[in-house]
Amino acid sequence: MAPTNARFRFHSDRDRLLAEAHARPSTPLKAPALASRIAAFSGEGGVDADRAHVAALCRRLGAPEPGPNARWCVVHAGLWRLRWERHTEVSTWTFIRELRAEAPESADATAMDAAPQDWLSALPGDILVAAHFSLLREAPAALPFSPDEIVASDIGGAFDIYTDFRPGPDLFTRFYLVQKQEGAALAGRVLQQLMEIETYRLLAMLAFPVALNATATIARFEAATSELAEAIVGAGNVTEDRALLARVAALASQAEAHSGQTAFRFAAAQAYHGLVNERLAQLRETAFESRPSIADFMERRLAPAMRTCSAVGHRQQQLIARIARAAQLLDTRVQVAAEATNAELLASMDRRSKLQLRLQQTVEGLSVAAIAYYALGLLKYAIDGIAKATGRIDPTIATGIAAPIVVLGVWAALRQIRQSLHAPKKNKAV
Repeated sequence: MAPTNARFRFHSDRDRLLAEAHARPSTPLKAPALASRIAAFSGEGGVDADRAHVAALCRRLGAPEPGPNARWCVVHAGLWRLRWERHTEVSTWTFIRELRAEAPESADATAMDAAPQDWLSALPGDILVAAHFSLLREAPAALPFSPDEIVASDIGGAFDIYTDFRPGPDLFTRFYLVQKQEGAALAGRVLQQLMEIETYRLLAMLAFPVALNATATIARFEAATSELAEAIVGAGNVTEDRALLARVAALASQAEAHSGQTAFRFAAAQAYHGLVNERLAQLRETAFESRPSIADFMERRLAPAMRTCSAVGHRQQQLIARIARAAQLLDTRVQVAAEATNAELLASMDRRSKLQLRLQQTVEGLSVAAIAYYALGLLKYAIDGIAKATGRIDPTIATGIAAPIVVLGVWAALRQIRQSLHAPKKNKAV
């Protein structure tokens, strides 16, 4: 019997889309365990270098290498394992090492201790996120944090989380997860959510210095826009308006270029901030020990920075709209002035046409006299010849009689020609 799927023609991207939902699963963990997360900012074009670095580690450990188009890979190295994931801008390197409860590690131990140190030192890109996570069964006797800066959360009665979101002596932030209920899958999910919160909050914060730097530029553009608005009010002729329109167009192009340089960063910050809020909602944390929770910390520190970025982006768009309105106003005024000039030109052309018509009528009158004169001259030769041949006609009398007849004939002929030229043409029936 043929398989059921042989009856259908599936979309070429179906398997890839289904696999995407399983591309970033959490890793089940049993306490005690250590994990470390590094996010290296290598840009959108750095995926090849990141993949090559993973492949180098695989060759070194004798593990299968990632495919030529792979965007994630898991490397098993005995006591520890690495998960590499490629995101839009960064690659995340997650190290995990499970410990033996009967042989606990020192307080300074990390999941990266067993990884080749020379390979770690050559990670591509600039490291943005660096965090160590300790999954424990009991809270440590002393936390390496300042008592006034400890952030603590209770996760549904299953975990207690401690951190201060500050880099330690090794420049890594530290998180302690105390597991109070058994569940390797739950521990893996909570750990992944914390890693993503730490990663996405710093990716969102990348927009904050951009916003601060953009503020000065936007203020300069706003001052130039106000100056142009005052100049528009004082402008009095088309030449000045056209010069101002050129200045407005130049300012608009500069503002659009500046907006293009910052728009991606602001949009990315908004998306990353949304992910942070989603992960916080999934944690369902509550504060305890009179300490601020992770959500409280984000609301006090991350949210104001994101609001600043949003305000700068909104201010940028308002500036572009102001410049566009100024350009539209100037363009309208130039067009109105041009229409007035065209109306004057048409009136002048009408006057010239009337003068040309009068001149033409005058010329036509002279033309009648001139043509009649020459025609009468030719006719006189004929009359003289006839008079000489017959001797019965007086040439002078005959010429005098013919003169008015010739003049009237020439006038009638020219009038008929003029009427035929100005008369509308009638379409011939098909």
